[in-house]
Amino acid sequence: MKDQMYDLVVIGNPTFHNGHLSGPSVFSATTAARLGIEHVAIISTVGSQVTDVFIQGVDGLDIPEYFIIEAKEKGVVQVQTPNLGQETSISCIPDKINIRDIPDEFLHTRAILLSPALQEITAEFIEWICNSTDALVYLDPQIRRVNSKGHLEIIRDFSVTEKTQSYLDIIKPNQLESELITGEADPFLAAELIVEWASEACIITLGKNGSLVYDGEDFSIIPSYPIEEVDSMGAGAVYLAAFAIKAIDSNPLIDCGAYASSVASIKVEHKWMDFFFQKTEINSRTTEIQRLIETR
Repeated sequence: MKDQMYDLVVIGNPTFHNGHLSGPSVFSATTAARLGIEHVAIISTVGSQVTDVFIQGVDGLDIPEYFIIEAKEKGVVQVQTPNLGQETSISCIPDKINIRDIPDEFLHTRAILLSPALQEITAEFIEWICNSTDALVYLDPQIRRVNSKGHLEIIRDFSVTEKTQSYLDIIKPNQLESELITGEADPFLAAELIVEWASEACIITLGKNGSLVYDGEDFSIIPSYPIEEVDSMGAGAVYLAAFAIKAIDSNPLIDCGAYASSVASIKVEHKWMDFFFQKTEINSRTTEIQRLIETR
C-alpha cells in the first residue's frame, strides 16, 4: 500500500441549515481541523445549486481539503425537522455515495469516518471501504429518512437486512439508534450485539449520561463533563472525530473516550459551529473525566 496521504477522511453528505453548511460530516471534519489535524479531507455529494455555498462553508471552517461528488439524481431537497417544538427547514442531498465515487488517493489515510446525514452510505459501500483500505474505519450511523410529507423521521422499522454486515473498527450509535439496530434497550446488551455482528468495538453515546465504550471484553462508562448546555447539535459527530483522532496514535480506547467526552463538552457550550479548542482546557477536562470512569 502507498504511504498514507491523510490522517482523517470524512465521508458523508452535508446539510444546509438556514443557508449555513452543517451536518454530521461537517461537524466531524471541522472538529479535526480545529484540533490541529492538517491532513483532513471531507468527501460529499453536493448539488450544483449549493456548490458555491458548500465550498465557501468548507473554506470558512478551515477544513483543509474537500472532494465534491456531483449530485446526479435528486439534487437538494427541503425537509422539515422538529426543533424545540417548531418545524425547521433544512436542505439535504439524498443521493447515495457509490463505490466508484471515491478516488483511490482518499483510501490512503490513517482513519476513515463514515458520517452520513440521510442514509446515503449503504451496506455495500461500507463493505467496499472495509475491504479497500488499511485505515481504521468508523461508522456514525444516522437512522433517519424523509417521509412522504417531506419530514425527517427516525426509521423505527429498521430491518435485519439493512444492518451493517461489514466488520468495522468502531460503530458509534446513540442510545436510540443502538436500540433500533439491535432491538435491545439496554445499552450494555446492545453494545455486545453490535460487536458480535459488525465491529471490533462499539461506542454508545448517552447524552448527559456520557458514553459507553465496549472493546469486546470490558465496558467503560465515560462520564460527560459537567457544563451548562447551549447547543448539543453535532455533539455526537464532534465526539467521534475526537475519538478517532486520539485512536490513530494507538491510545487505549478508554483514553480516547475521555478525550472525546472532553472535546464534545466544549462544543456543547457553544452555538452551532462557534466552538474552538484550547489544549490546556481539553487536557484539564480529560483528566477530570478519567478520574470518574467506571470499568466493568
